[in-house]
Amino acid sequence: MKINIFDLEFNCEYFYIHSKSIVEKINFNNRIFYSKYRKIKQPLSSLLIKQHQDNDITLALPLIENNCVNYFVIEYENEDWKSFYSLIQYLLKSLHINEYSAYQNNKKNLLQIFIKRKNTAITTAYQEIENLQHLIELKSNKSYKLFPNKNLPKNYNIITFPQQKL
Repeated sequence: MKINIFDLEFNCEYFYIHSKSIVEKINFNNRIFYSKYRKIKQPLSSLLIKQHQDNDITLALPLIENNCVNYFVIEYENEDWKSFYSLIQYLLKSLHINEYSAYQNNKKNLLQIFIKRKNTAITTAYQEIENLQHLIELKSNKSYKLFPNKNLPKNYNIITFPQQKL
């Protein structure tokens, strides 16, 4: 099933919906994770997408499908997201990465940057993410998240739908 959101395209058979309570307990690398996202194995409707856009519900999609990744995602949640976005734009330009899209959620002050990858094997993706993380750390001490993350279980390597394109 193909899911299109703005100019992003995901190919997955399911999606996740945020719940107010813990849905699943996941043991991973001697750690316990508690997920509040319920996996829904049915087609995504336009009504659900509209509810997400109106901030009534929160929807998410998996980044890892069949041990491949089509996007790297940088998430930054803070009021000064514009300065962080400028830094990331400069960094991506210096790395000759031109295929990326930025999105914003005004309610949460959340910046999401999707870096397009084409069927990148998960082991290669983890290496590239580590290199990207190292370069960001050299330029910024701000708190951000990079996905996919090898230190998280597959059910935690999900990304919420973007709200608004920058």
